[in-house]
Amino acid sequence: MKGDGRVRHFILTGHSHISEGIASAIEFVLGISVSYFNAYVEGEEFYLDKILAEIEKYPKEDEIIIMTDILGGSVNNDMMKLTQMPNVHLICGTNLALAAQIVMAGDEQDIGQIIRQSIQTARDGIQYCNEVAVSDGLDGLDDF
Repeated sequence: MKGDGRVRHFILTGHSHISEGIASAIEFVLGISVSYFNAYVEGEEFYLDKILAEIEKYPKEDEIIIMTDILGGSVNNDMMKLTQMPNVHLICGTNLALAAQIVMAGDEQDIGQIIRQSIQTARDGIQYCNEVAVSDGLDGLDDF
């Protein structure tokens, strides 16, 4: 909870089960539960309706951070409409590193700053491992 009483809510959504996988990994690694909504999964209610219902539960002053899978994809395009709400922040291209960093960030920092820093950190973590020196690539593996 932020010092001003606002709460941050995190929503993962994307095609098929990608958001469920990221949410499951966050809970496994960090012990933090994150809301997720699968899109275009046969037999499931339309994801957008479920997300809108979820957002309705939150006080208007709370911050909502929505993370999607791909820029220009139908899921992200649907979520773009929600950015008209001043408390909604939308991030696309979400992977586990990005989502985990945003979820773990302290409430005291500005969310825009957290998002920008987290995106850069996630970009830096995407590597073509064949071009990483073996000794560089293996340092720290014992941490896992």
